[in-house]
Amino acid sequence: MDRARVCIVGTGWTATNHFAGYAALPDKAQVVSVVARSDASAAKAAEWGVPRIHRDYDAALKDGEIQAMDLCVPHALHAGMAEAALESGRHVMTETPTCITLEECRRLRVALRLHPDLVAATGHIVRVWRTYSHAKRIAESGGLGRIFHATSDYTHKAPEGEYPSRDTWGWNPLMTGRLSIAYHSVDLLRWIVGDVDEVWADYNDEAKVAVLRFKNGALGHVLTSGSVAHPCILSLQVRGLEGSVFCYWEEDVLRGHYHRSIEWSPDELERQPMHGRGSTEWKDEMEAFVDAIRDGSETPCPMLDGIATVETCIAIDQAMTVRSPVRVRS
Repeated sequence: MDRARVCIVGTGWTATNHFAGYAALPDKAQVVSVVARSDASAAKAAEWGVPRIHRDYDAALKDGEIQAMDLCVPHALHAGMAEAALESGRHVMTETPTCITLEECRRLRVALRLHPDLVAATGHIVRVWRTYSHAKRIAESGGLGRIFHATSDYTHKAPEGEYPSRDTWGWNPLMTGRLSIAYHSVDLLRWIVGDVDEVWADYNDEAKVAVLRFKNGALGHVLTSGSVAHPCILSLQVRGLEGSVFCYWEEDVLRGHYHRSIEWSPDELERQPMHGRGSTEWKDEMEAFVDAIRDGSETPCPMLDGIATVETCIAIDQAMTVRSPVRVRS
């Protein structure tokens, strides 16, 4: 079977990780092109050994060798570039978030409806983390019974320089949008529990909190903070009538326990190393995308699911503004 021919748009931190993921799949994928607008970006792409470097996105869309677009660009560019990729007949993956406004959600839903045969994915990386995937399988198999509560905290006081985009475009709300809560946590809960019907939210200078009511009646809770005095945490707790899972970071490893009684006799979930510390997450994510292109399998986060997460986060932002419950629009 032929390799998937991918164009990476951008050469920043995320694009570098995506390139490494494809490079680890020589029998399945080839990065045939990179879109690099600046001279420095083009030089970096040349170091990767990519056959063709395009200096603008329109030129890449005219390149007949490209089969799929991987968009590693500022948030505000995701929707328009994804639409253009689909209209040109290309498969497409956007980094998170899929888009940043309800109008972009609407437009992307229309584009996906018009191009059902193309693979469209959102790169919610935590969906390929083995610990969370294990928790998802337990929940899907009925091992928790009826889920009635779930929570996820994303608390991270990033050291200076960890995210270079903060100094280029990440400080600009016109580029990032107003998705006031941690969309990785929201997506993780939606993935395991289901779609959200209504939200309530509040905030202070140090933290943002959202309470979720899922369509199946379960309740959820998300905490976001960058003012913490502890290492980065992206946690998960899911409680059902017949079992519970608790996932937590211990130093550089994500661990989890599956409880089926009030006694301390849990099953341990698969472990996941942290970013850059033995993790295979980028290879796993890119492999899922190219497998979907090559054999029609489903990606961990279809773009429609990424859109629903954005719609939930927008409702949370509105709830923080009006200080009352808000229904999730789709």
